Amino acid sequence: MRIIGLPSTNFLLTVALLVGGTACQGDDVTATTRPSETGGDGDGDGDMCDDCDGMTVGDGDGDGDGDGDGDGDGDGDGDGDPGDGDGDGDPPLVDCMNPLPPASEGVCDAQGQAGGSLLIQGDVLGPETMYINGGGVLIDNGFITCVGCDCAVDPVAIDATLTCADAVITPGLINTHDHITYANNWPIGDGPDRYEHRHDWREGLNGHAPLPYSSGAPTEDILAAELRFVMGGATSTAGAGGRPGLLRNVDTGNNEGLPLQAADSDTFPLDDASGIQRDGSCTFGNNPTSEAHVAGLDAYLPHIGEGIDRYANTELVCTAINPDVIEANTAIVHATGATLNEAQIISDANAQVIWSPRSNVVLYGATAPVTMMATLGVNLALGTDWLPSGSMNMLRELACAGYLNEVHLDHYFSDKQLWEMATTNAAFAVGAQAGLGMIKPGYVADLAIFAKDGEQGHGAVVRGHETKVALVLRGGVPLYGDAALLASTAIGGDSCEPLDVCGVAKRACVSNDTSSTLAALQAIADYPLGFCPDEVPIEEPTCVPWRPIEFPDGPTDDDLDGDGISNDMDLCPLVFSPVFSSGAVPLWDQQPDEDLDGLGDVCDPCPSDELDTCSNAAANDFDGDGVPNGTDNCPHDPNADQADVDQDGHGDLCDDCGESNPGFDACPTSVESLADESHPDHPPDGSSVTVKGVYVTAVRPNDVGFWVETGTQQPFTGLAVFSNGNQPALAVGDIVDVTGVYTEYFGLVELTNPSVVIVDSGSPLPFEPLVVDPASIATGGPQAEPYEAMLLQVNDVTITVQNADGGMDFDEFTVTGGLRINDTNYLALDNTCPVGSMFTSIVGTLDFSFSNTKLEPRDAADIAWINCNPAP
Repeated sequence: MRIIGLPSTNFLLTVALLVGGTACQGDDVTATTRPSETGGDGDGDGDMCDDCDGMTVGDGDGDGDGDGDGDGDGDGDGDGDPGDGDGDGDPPLVDCMNPLPPASEGVCDAQGQAGGSLLIQGDVLGPETMYINGGGVLIDNGFITCVGCDCAVDPVAIDATLTCADAVITPGLINTHDHITYANNWPIGDGPDRYEHRHDWREGLNGHAPLPYSSGAPTEDILAAELRFVMGGATSTAGAGGRPGLLRNVDTGNNEGLPLQAADSDTFPLDDASGIQRDGSCTFGNNPTSEAHVAGLDAYLPHIGEGIDRYANTELVCTAINPDVIEANTAIVHATGATLNEAQIISDANAQVIWSPRSNVVLYGATAPVTMMATLGVNLALGTDWLPSGSMNMLRELACAGYLNEVHLDHYFSDKQLWEMATTNAAFAVGAQAGLGMIKPGYVADLAIFAKDGEQGHGAVVRGHETKVALVLRGGVPLYGDAALLASTAIGGDSCEPLDVCGVAKRACVSNDTSSTLAALQAIADYPLGFCPDEVPIEEPTCVPWRPIEFPDGPTDDDLDGDGISNDMDLCPLVFSPVFSSGAVPLWDQQPDEDLDGLGDVCDPCPSDELDTCSNAAANDFDGDGVPNGTDNCPHDPNADQADVDQDGHGDLCDDCGESNPGFDACPTSVESLADESHPDHPPDGSSVTVKGVYVTAVRPNDVGFWVETGTQQPFTGLAVFSNGNQPALAVGDIVDVTGVYTEYFGLVELTNPSVVIVDSGSPLPFEPLVVDPASIATGGPQAEPYEAMLLQVNDVTITVQNADGGMDFDEFTVTGGLRINDTNYLALDNTCPVGSMFTSIVGTLDFSFSNTKLEPRDAADIAWINCNPAP
């Protein structure tokens, strides 16, 4: 193989931009025509529709000459591509020197049989290396086992192969921010107004009318929104909602089998939902998010500083002081109100920023100072925000970011850097960097294949379109792609539903993966699944920076970056840096230039040093050890030597496990250390752990969870597992390995978000229930905590309280010794038997909920009643 170093070049926008216009339709901004989105990708890409008949929709990429499509909403299609694949930050190429034959039809040729290992060959987009001319990714059992040039060395071990000569293989895209339960709303197009703070449009403050919207999208709308993302190559989202199937919902626990601690998408960290705005004061609500809460999370995603005035800036100032929630596990949503001071605080904390450019622009006319943030070393990830003011999928958000990058940000970001915002950086933002967002051995096989269609490398994704997405896999399982490819024996997706995407035959695996069908989503969803390449999505929110007073004209010969300041007066003539003069509390009255060197903060390589001799942190190297985050085996601990004795991808410096545990594999843990808080190996809440060889003692109805035990029947040897419906078919007596997130749920030790491997099945439990005194395990009893989650039996008991909950009725009753009997495992159980009813024995798992210990029978056989059957 050959290592090819790509030249590093810097592109400057040096041509005048053609500016189109369209009449404004908003209530407050109809006096001035707005500029259109021009510049773009030169490839005619866009969005899709089911059959395109009668649909005049798409992305507005125009005719390839930079003129756009004339409607004022498109991304244009100009000759000058943002970051054309040769710009700063591009990785070295590894030439595998094994050119692949072109596909006989479509994007990929498929051979072999699904159900085993799968080799995908094409251009592989690794975190810091791109493999071309025969690169490969080998998948087995849902995980990546090989990446590079030599994955086909042992063809006997490969069950199926996809050969995709003119395609790139990318990690599945990760949408770091969305409000998916608002997917029942229609986009706002150009928007009725330009606001200064989010409470202006939420609550109708400071002379603005509130923006109409509603929550509570039905399941089909939510699944349709997830499918839009999947069709654009996404496999995960932090959507503050979601439904089982399709996307991994990393902030709700619907992780499709991955042991991820749910990220916290915190919409109001300052407890300001009522519309509190402060200028120079931190007296917000009475219950702000605490530092302790943030410290217990893998990923914290708070909305802070959404706006362009001092109210927004004050939020950033206050959340960095008391409580200080800007930490290394924080990814701030929006941060549009940041100045140099707050951006430096974010950088110093190794915190990140989630950038939603389309939503920012249509609501406020401008977006976050991302060039300044990136210069200071802030890691940036992309998020679509929500359907009303954001993008319908990640490709449209990338299109918006690409347009801003080309026309308003002087090509600051390369294609690779934009791609990273949806992959590597996004994985770090949501706390999934141990196994998602990168193509590496041991990582989950969440992948997408994009046809290059004239693009190179990362540009195939950055300027991609649903018609060009040949395949999307989540954990190696197909979700969407070319119809022939999915129906091939190599993929085995012939049961996925047919979908015409602008004349390209596709399949979507909705009925295979969810409780609904593609037809139901198409019939009920308020907004179409997508749009065609040569058209603009219906009412897509504009991505063109515009405010009626400050910058009404867009880019012109005299104002190349379109920020309303003429080139000769502009401290950053090629980088958008407006002055906001309208609103109740404008953030500044002149372009920011902290070091007074004549270069504005957003284009200054050293914004705090007038001599420009600074050494800024690198955005892709959190620990500053010279190893980029995507390949660093300890990204938050400096270890330039990358020592990793057990070769599991976790460096020795940050690897607390004595055994090899690549990717999301948790370190094997004893049940005793989890159940007993005093155990020396008891893990912190939120840890990813694995217990091996445990027996299933009970299965909850509707597969929402199950109970396991080691079989020794010693204290602290039982455990509850909460799966929320995401578990294989289990039976009492099965031996399983369970990986999940350790948590104490209102006093009950649980594993959540489990991944379950059945080691053995078909045999009964090798032990009988442990007989105990009912009083000893009742609430507060001496054995209540040691025997929690274990399979127990009490003998010769009588009902002492018919309704254990007094005025409320939750089907619980109390027996001898004060022990409650409950129906969590056995829904037919009721509390209709009177006081005095007798039982020879009652068997169940010992639960703890609502501050009480409760025995949970599994079925009728667990209740040996004498004179009254509590489950008639």
